[in-house]
Amino acid sequence: MISSVSELVRLARNGQSQEQFAKELGVMQSSISRYERGSVNPPARVIDHCMHLVNLRGIQAVPSAEQLATKILNHLMDLEAADARLVLDKVIDTLIANQSNMKPTKGKR
Repeated sequence: MISSVSELVRLARNGQSQEQFAKELGVMQSSISRYERGSVNPPARVIDHCMHLVNLRGIQAVPSAEQLATKILNHLMDLEAADARLVLDKVIDTLIANQSNMKPTKGKR
C-alpha cells in the first residue's frame, strides 16, 4: 500500500533515473529528489501524473484510486497542499463518473 506522496513518486518513476523522470514531468531532477525524500510536496499536476502512471501499470499492492486519494489527503492536510487536494477531488469525481458509465448492458459481455 502506498502511504505517502514520496512513495507514490518513487513507484511512478518505476526504475527510471530521476533525471529521465524529471524530463517526463517537466521539472528539475533535484525536485524529484526532494519529492522522494518528502521534503517538498509536488504540485498537483505531478501527483496527478504519478497516480495515472501507477494505475496504468496495474502494479499490485496499489490501493484503488479512491483509497490512494484518501491516504494522500491524510498526508497533505496542511495549507500548502490545497492544489493537491483539488486534484484528488477531481480523481475521485472522475472515478465516480466512470463507474456510472461502465454499467453493463443487458445481454452483452
